[in-house]
Amino acid sequence: MQLLFLFFLIGGYYSWHPILLSRIIEPIDNENIIIQDDYLITAEGNFSISYQGLPGYRELYLVFDAKTNKSQSDILIIVNGVKRGVIQLEGEYNQFHLQFQHQAPNVVIQIRFEKQTKVEIRNFNMFIKECQKGCKYCLSGSCDLELFENCNKLRYKDQCLEECPEGTIAEYNSCVQASLTEIEQAKTFLQEELNTIQKFGGEKQVKLNFETDFNGHLEIVFNCYSKQVTNWDQLLKIDLMNGKSQVLYPFLFTYWNLQSQKFCKSKFELECVQVRGLFEMDFLKQNQININSYSKKIEQTGFWEIESLKIYNVGQRSYECEIKNCSQCSYHNQCAKCAEGFYVYQNECIKKCPFYTVKYESSCINLDEKHTDINLLVRLVSPFQDIKEILGQISFDLTEKISFRYENETTFIGGGLLDQWRRTSFSKQMNLGKHYAIRIMFNISIENSSLESDSFIYSIDGRTFNVYKNTSYVDHTINHNKNILNLNLGCRISSNGRCVISNYYFMTMKCSPLCQSCTGPSQQECKVYQSNIEKFDYQNNQCQDGYYLSDNGCQVCSQGCLICQNLNKCLKCQDTREAEFICKPNL
Repeated sequence: MQLLFLFFLIGGYYSWHPILLSRIIEPIDNENIIIQDDYLITAEGNFSISYQGLPGYRELYLVFDAKTNKSQSDILIIVNGVKRGVIQLEGEYNQFHLQFQHQAPNVVIQIRFEKQTKVEIRNFNMFIKECQKGCKYCLSGSCDLELFENCNKLRYKDQCLEECPEGTIAEYNSCVQASLTEIEQAKTFLQEELNTIQKFGGEKQVKLNFETDFNGHLEIVFNCYSKQVTNWDQLLKIDLMNGKSQVLYPFLFTYWNLQSQKFCKSKFELECVQVRGLFEMDFLKQNQININSYSKKIEQTGFWEIESLKIYNVGQRSYECEIKNCSQCSYHNQCAKCAEGFYVYQNECIKKCPFYTVKYESSCINLDEKHTDINLLVRLVSPFQDIKEILGQISFDLTEKISFRYENETTFIGGGLLDQWRRTSFSKQMNLGKHYAIRIMFNISIENSSLESDSFIYSIDGRTFNVYKNTSYVDHTINHNKNILNLNLGCRISSNGRCVISNYYFMTMKCSPLCQSCTGPSQQECKVYQSNIEKFDYQNNQCQDGYYLSDNGCQVCSQGCLICQNLNKCLKCQDTREAEFICKPNL
């Protein structure tokens, strides 16, 4: 393991995020510079470090180790042409910190010093304090300019549009490249006229007759008439031949599954809204497409008609992708699949899944994403955390130096050059809530130890466990259901050496919602539920039909659903006409 040096502890936790983008290191004025694995920079002249495409942020934080070939040398730090500081180097490595307000998306950091001087810089890291989501500039502390997070139409590059431009189609709320070719003779396939007006609540059959089966796209333009141009009570449902249905809300002005939505010429003294839908389907020789409509309020006046119908062949969709090593992008620049040898993680392609994630097909999934029954109480993720929040109060202290260190995208405790974690112990008492087990995970390195008996020790409610220097990784799950837990941990090294830990996580395995005692995460493994839960069937340990169990009790299932697992997961729809439109297409 490479030597780790002191990272000053900053009180409190801030929303600092490390910049993991590729950086460009190059000399200024053709000076001599040597780069070793992007970790060590050796320079005999001025050079620059630059980053491009940073997200919206308001502050920069630079941290690095540096030394010179002289007893002392001054170096000047210039960021985007602005002097940010002068630091004094010595013949041995020291760690340096610079923090200042800044918000340019492209950053160029110049390192300047006198001639005849040799400078070595290693473990150069840059952190940013990000703006809130959807904000590009926030130097004042609040959002100074909101971008297109509030766009409720269609997004295309840096525009917010009512309709996608030619050569693109709408996919959810974004425009993506697509090559669709209209089949000119489509009208000859129609067996009847289209433009008959239907009342909301009625249905229409569109009969098509093809010579062969083929896969393609069906485009239908509807004119819809209503007294209220904004309502969710009137719907259209298109039954496709593959057993699936698409539901359109013409008066909601949402682009979730629409290509366009705009006002048209009124009729019957009613306002008109025109919507265009595009559906992929398998066309058969004898095709019949059923279009049903629904009006929640019977007394509400409304009509609809088909303005036009087009058929396209199968088209290829292509997505502009700015993610390095991504082989397949989905809409809105989201990586769906990485190149061979890489995994998708947090919309990036990486070669190795981070600690405490699991591989799922070609992706890395965080534990809390993969397992909903886990409650992460403590995790070491940033050098800006408080050591008391991670390990607890010091219970035995020999005034040893123990600090944070960030290196190779990992936060360490106890690995600085001046750190001497040998005998110090920490204790922490936690209120865990309802659970059936606990899990503690961390990487441990016992460095430069001369005795086999040297170890790292942790104890849980009086049960003690020793970790010796031939062990580098601990993943320990213990059955436990007490609300209060006492955790002690510390280093036991007799002479030289020290303890260094990283990737530290402590979590509980939760019971199902409102369960007082359990042996596992499911409702069936709950022994005792909280009393007086409304709409709860205590004999079968589940909510009554039409409800699902949450932390707030039994909640009503989504509209039209009879039995559900949660609000977004319906298992059985009601046997009503409303459910035919609202529930069954999403089952």
